[in-house]
Amino acid sequence: MRDTKFSQILKVKKQALEKIEIDLTKRRNKLSVLKNEINDLIKQISDHEFPKKGNSIELNSNLAILNTYKNQKQNLSEKINLTNKEIMHFEHLYKKAYLDYEKIKYLEEEEIKKSILKAKKQEQIMLDEIATQRFAYSKENL
Repeated sequence: MRDTKFSQILKVKKQALEKIEIDLTKRRNKLSVLKNEINDLIKQISDHEFPKKGNSIELNSNLAILNTYKNQKQNLSEKINLTNKEIMHFEHLYKKAYLDYEKIKYLEEEEIKKSILKAKKQEQIMLDEIATQRFAYSKENL
């Protein structure tokens, strides 16, 4: 591949795109982990049984445990919402970075096409000159 004035810019844009892809993947993995955690917590809440008999101390401790579960669930829900917003943000950044990358890539391809055409024209001029010299040489030797 030929180096053009866009080669370095394209390389930087590609690196930026890859970094955003990595960040997006990290956020998606984090979301998956959080969803698993909240599902486990919901299972713990549903599996929790209140005592059928007992004193108020046991009842209060069970209510405190349930309240702790509720707070954990709320915290996880907030983290999930925040992570979803981060994912949307990184998806937007990815789309923008991808468009920038594609623009520069297109400009580089056009630059390469121009340089190839220029080289072909230069080659054609040289071939014409060689043909003219050979023709002139063959006329002189006749």
